Amino acid sequence: MTVQALLIFVPALLWAVIAQDIWAFVRKRKSQSPVFRVLLVLTALLALHYLLWTLVQLVPGRLEGARRALVALLDGAVVALMAVGRHFAVVWPVRAKPPAPAWRAANYGAAVLAGTVFVLADLRVVSIPARGWASSYTLFSAYLLVMAALTVLDARRLARTGAWQPGRLDETSSADVIAVAAGFACFLVGQLIPAASGTTPAALITGDGPSRAAMAFVALNAMGGVAVAVPFAVRDLADALRGFVTVATMLAATAAVYFGARALGERLGDRELGRLVDLAAVLTMVLTVMPLRSWMGTAVDRLVFRRSRQRWAEVHAFLQTLPLEAGVVECCRRALTELARAMQLRGAAMLFGDGEVVAHGALSLAPLERVWPRWSRALPPYTFGWTRLRDLPLPLIEALLEARVIAIVPILSPRRLWGHIVMSTDLLRASFNDEDDQAVDGVAAQLARVLDGAELLARALAVERSLAHAAKLAAIGELAARIAHDIRNPVTAARSLAQQLAAEAASPFAAEHGLILEELERVERLVAALLRFARREEFRFEPVDLGELVRATLEHFRPRLERARIGVEVEAADGLVARADREKMRQVLVNLIENAMDALEDIPDGRRLALAVLATNGTATVRVTDSGTGIAPDALPHLFEPFFSRKAKGTGLGLAIARRTVEAHGGRIAVSRPPRTGTTFDIELPCLEAR
Repeated sequence: MTVQALLIFVPALLWAVIAQDIWAFVRKRKSQSPVFRVLLVLTALLALHYLLWTLVQLVPGRLEGARRALVALLDGAVVALMAVGRHFAVVWPVRAKPPAPAWRAANYGAAVLAGTVFVLADLRVVSIPARGWASSYTLFSAYLLVMAALTVLDARRLARTGAWQPGRLDETSSADVIAVAAGFACFLVGQLIPAASGTTPAALITGDGPSRAAMAFVALNAMGGVAVAVPFAVRDLADALRGFVTVATMLAATAAVYFGARALGERLGDRELGRLVDLAAVLTMVLTVMPLRSWMGTAVDRLVFRRSRQRWAEVHAFLQTLPLEAGVVECCRRALTELARAMQLRGAAMLFGDGEVVAHGALSLAPLERVWPRWSRALPPYTFGWTRLRDLPLPLIEALLEARVIAIVPILSPRRLWGHIVMSTDLLRASFNDEDDQAVDGVAAQLARVLDGAELLARALAVERSLAHAAKLAAIGELAARIAHDIRNPVTAARSLAQQLAAEAASPFAAEHGLILEELERVERLVAALLRFARREEFRFEPVDLGELVRATLEHFRPRLERARIGVEVEAADGLVARADREKMRQVLVNLIENAMDALEDIPDGRRLALAVLATNGTATVRVTDSGTGIAPDALPHLFEPFFSRKAKGTGLGLAIARRTVEAHGGRIAVSRPPRTGTTFDIELPCLEAR
């Protein structure tokens, strides 16, 4: 009987470890999902079920009343866990809808009714025939069969095809259904053994002397408990295996010390020496059990998961050696490489808020890139793994499952949220303990500070280069102003003469005179732009309603836009006010709109121009977007440089003057290419108020 009790105690210990892990997760993470509460109740009932079976076998035969009470409690726990198990099978998949109140009422109402009948029959309050089809044991077995079949059918209906895969552990898979069905099969086959022997399970396993039937019944029940536990243990393999091995070893060590001390005391035959031996046994257990727990956890990490406690110290030391001058992207790439080594990741990627990606190893990024810019804001500002996926929006859940992401780490500094690190690995290493979670949080915080330093250093270098470039431009501007001033008078005289020649319609060289006049006017515009670029501009700042400014500027272009068949979209409400020079900002908008119209000349149809005024965190953004062919990627970095132009008749000074004007307002101007076609210019200005 002791062997039978030890055998049935194995699943009891396994389920107790799983229940403790679920309880620690619910208490620590404070998940709002009711699924984990159902899971906690289910795992606790399973641990209680096998613990009661263990106690039933250990209660002496003379305590018949206590044994009967344990059997009644055991049957009630079985009925309850079958109802809770079916409820869990229905709500576990992330796509599953909560069951209707009528379904819950039928599920738990039937459990209450059946449990009441079986418990009262065990306590002999209700009289049910002991044999035949109407016996309590037959009805109990029939209830288990029906509930097991319904649970397997519900799980199969909602399951994904395939085995367990890292990153998809939040879904029910075919492997889960097979494991649960195998466990139920063991239970139901075990129920046939007492029926074949003409007795009940409790009477079979508590009978006098060893029995093959009793051992077979206990073995099948233990195998069923382990089989049903497999899907849960796989999803938290690190903690489940570590906890099970540690507790089992501690219990074995405690039992060895206890029985060894007892045998030694009996052999000594001296009561005083026996007391000393008992005291030594107690001290040995106290001094051994706690260190043994830590040693076993370390041994499991090292032997099974190949994880060492020094790896996090190595990661922190590595981050301190990252060269800030290498830049944000290179620092991220090196940090991902080291993090993948420490956590034995299959792949990892850093997804920035603007959509830029830095990847390492094997990771499917396509599903994430489809949803990232839009849905990344729904991610919480803390590290979380697959157990928190169901708290996210469904499109983001689908993308994370498809990419097989096991954990998401935000890189958040006091200055900004840089982005998120997503990780993927194999099934064996897909779960992490509390120490790993805390270490990852520390690494993420340190990396965020490194990226802050890299960005600040890059800005300092950019300012230094900008100052040197500004000094060079100042010299060029001064020289250009002198040249422009010197050639302006002769150009003006030649232009006046060309106008007179072009006015003579009968002249045989009218076309040539028109071409001369056109080219001289272009030289005049270039000279004017050079003088404007070279001289210091005076600004008159005042509160300017940006929405009203955009609409007034656009109104000037209405006739030209209609002739060019360009559709216009305006999203600029009143009330967004910035401190600006109205005329200077109008000139910036005029330049951007004219550039957009030039870009749309080569488009046969679908010509669109969109202007918008947006407010974000105290900053006003004026956005100008066209549907043209877009700017070549190699030209984007040089677009605001003086004298750089891809247009045949362009001066290359319009955008340079625009940038200088915007920066004089304390803002910035940037250009980007939308995902499809066209070009977008963003002007960001400090916002005074937004109503």
